[in-house]
Amino acid sequence: MKKVVQLTLGCAISIGMLVFALWDLKFDEVLHTLADIKLWPIIPFLFFFGIHVGLRAYRWQFFLPETDGPRPTVRTLFDSFMLGNLATLLLPGRLGEVVRPLVLTRWSNYSFGTSFISVVIERFFDLSAVLLSFALIAPFLESLPDKVVLGAYFLGGMATCLLLFIMASCAFPSFIRSMVAFFLKPMPKVVSRVLGKFLNDLIDGSAVIKTPARLAVIVGLTGLVWLTAYLQFYAILYMFPGDLSFLLSVTIGVFVALAIAAPSAPGFFGVWQFGCVQACALFAYPVPVAQAYSLISHFMSYIPAVAIGFYLLTVHGMSIGDLKSAGDRDEAKEPCRAA
Repeated sequence: MKKVVQLTLGCAISIGMLVFALWDLKFDEVLHTLADIKLWPIIPFLFFFGIHVGLRAYRWQFFLPETDGPRPTVRTLFDSFMLGNLATLLLPGRLGEVVRPLVLTRWSNYSFGTSFISVVIERFFDLSAVLLSFALIAPFLESLPDKVVLGAYFLGGMATCLLLFIMASCAFPSFIRSMVAFFLKPMPKVVSRVLGKFLNDLIDGSAVIKTPARLAVIVGLTGLVWLTAYLQFYAILYMFPGDLSFLLSVTIGVFVALAIAAPSAPGFFGVWQFGCVQACALFAYPVPVAQAYSLISHFMSYIPAVAIGFYLLTVHGMSIGDLKSAGDRDEAKEPCRAA
């Protein structure tokens, strides 16, 4: 029942955002824009896409603790990441966040709990990168309302606090855990339970980082991960006439990242288009071109990820049904208990 509600809500939000993004769609103009796109930017796009997913796999190893047995290779991490990504793109309920650590568990000595927490802490770093990016670009977006600019600064401050919390949890985990318990004690039970789980997951994941050098590597790799993400949007801009500024591509990347964080249908349909069109509107980008850009950028990001995912399914003798059944396993319903 819960999954049905989640799927219904996600589809409703996707449809609503898609309608909003394409409300004044002028089909002839969009079709004409799509007919005139340049194809050569596909090459740099695929180049940055390959580096991006490779960096994500390489960075993942720094979120995993040392183990007595052999550590998983970057190829193993890459395959696990891409299969999880495939599950997110094709299956409801964002199952990729569960499938990814489950697949790694099958191919390594790590427990599901350890693998899952590594994904959780990785998401915290990605969230911080997006929020800091938003805070950095906000002063350059002249058409952005003052309240939104202040909101961007607030989110940037939250990202900074999150990073400081991770650093403190890395250095003084027991002290930070006791402080969390102290401040949560007077709060309502529902708030205390949800927030406590969130913060304790963060503390557990932070313990893996251990040293300032390891943290510096993670921060550096996170910067490269998001730089290559923005460069993918930048390459796609060259397919269309108009503004070719890198600031626009970063703005699109930030807005899309924030939009796809909302519940949506599998594959981020609707929320992706909404993020693209809203970002382009800040630059007075022609609406038909922005709508065409939202469709092409989504298609170009979706197809390579799905193609690689299906290829890996074949290589490992798996199927989509295997990914779905993995996501439905009882141990995936309460991931923190498996730690």
